[in-house]
Amino acid sequence: MTPVPGMRELYGTVYEGVPEALAVPLALSTVDGPIAALALVVNSDVPRAEITDFVTRYRFATRDVIARAADSQARWSLENDGRVTFQFLCGDGASRIVFPSDPRIHQWLALARLGGGTVSLMVVPDLASADAPTLARTLGPRGGEYWHISVGQVPL
Repeated sequence: MTPVPGMRELYGTVYEGVPEALAVPLALSTVDGPIAALALVVNSDVPRAEITDFVTRYRFATRDVIARAADSQARWSLENDGRVTFQFLCGDGASRIVFPSDPRIHQWLALARLGGGTVSLMVVPDLASADAPTLARTLGPRGGEYWHISVGQVPL
């Protein structure tokens, strides 16, 4: 697992309807090569009920279940002005994360495009830190709890 260098300095990221979290763009190693992933490391003071409501509403899968973009109502797009939007849709509303236009996020999304346009988005609760070793232990085999969803690209 490789965090994208300098991504924690992406000030101006907007979270709407998403539990308070830090978004950490990653590159995850798989048997088929690296994939783009986005870990939402939920702040420790967010109530568990709020996390459960979010992952249930938007049909996130638990770590032991395969998540497919075709099964989700989550999409990402590169806006004309360079911002990157992740949008989650459900019957009773929508939530989104908007990254400011930044070459670092565009470089990270190039990895997603190479993999067919899909980003693995994970909601990770109960972490003391969002550093690479902590995330690696949690997301790796026999790691901790997380939910994930496969987010497909919507070209504009």
